[in-house]
Amino acid sequence: MKTILITGASGFLGHHLVKKFVERGDSRIIAVLGRPEDKANSLPQSDLVTVLPCSALFETDFGHVDTLIHTAFSRGENLQGLTDSIQLTEKVIELVNAQNIDSIINISSQGIYSGLKPGDKVKEDGHIGPNTSYGLAKWAVENMLQLGCKKRYTNIRMASLSSNARFLDFFVDSVIQEKEITVTAPRQYASIMDVSDAVEGIVSVEILSHKERKSVYNLGPEKQYSILEYANSANQIGQEFGLKSIPVEVNDNGKEFAICMDCSTLRNQTKWESKISKDDMLRILFQKQINQ
Repeated sequence: MKTILITGASGFLGHHLVKKFVERGDSRIIAVLGRPEDKANSLPQSDLVTVLPCSALFETDFGHVDTLIHTAFSRGENLQGLTDSIQLTEKVIELVNAQNIDSIINISSQGIYSGLKPGDKVKEDGHIGPNTSYGLAKWAVENMLQLGCKKRYTNIRMASLSSNARFLDFFVDSVIQEKEITVTAPRQYASIMDVSDAVEGIVSVEILSHKERKSVYNLGPEKQYSILEYANSANQIGQEFGLKSIPVEVNDNGKEFAICMDCSTLRNQTKWESKISKDDMLRILFQKQINQ
């Protein structure tokens, strides 16, 4: 039975990864909490799972670990948080080098790529041009792995999760509250993925042998929609929940931006496919907010 170590296990993605591995039942999981205040009871209860506080990450001899999946990283644009995350990753790389850990899978971001024209897709060898501090930090971590990791490493450049796309929450909440939506960036396009698809993609990489894994994969839905399309879809789907249609107005700020990744490398090697549609992601968000 393999052993998988997951950092940031109490975070949204980490939690779902632990749950998925428990469902598979073919690996022992060492789940390292993301912050000192995080609670172990937020994770699935199983004999396969050992939960450790974040303070124990660099104080424990883990024995043999097949793969360390590194999900612990600050969200957003807080510079101190991003700095702390880069420093944490540096220590994680040192841990992998020093202990009997065969490989590391680092969760990176589609935010490392430069903007595209609507309809275009970027492959793994596409132009790098982060336009946010978060994207730049993720690119810095990829370079740290390339330069400093002595074990097998893989970067998974992941599309944004629907749970982290604040404008989706805003659209859904506006429909629920019957508030008019004004879209100021109708020519900006986003590629967004449900966490269940993300987890399936990460697991599909982990189950490959270390020799089969490539150093980088794109992981996303390979579809992009404009912000206006997301707003209109939220308005329409709200009616499925008995909510009223609300006005959707456009006040174009003139900015155009698009991001969408070509994920054929991962798809061809593992047969992974994104399954959750844009509309189903919105249905999940409506169900979550209505039930709160």
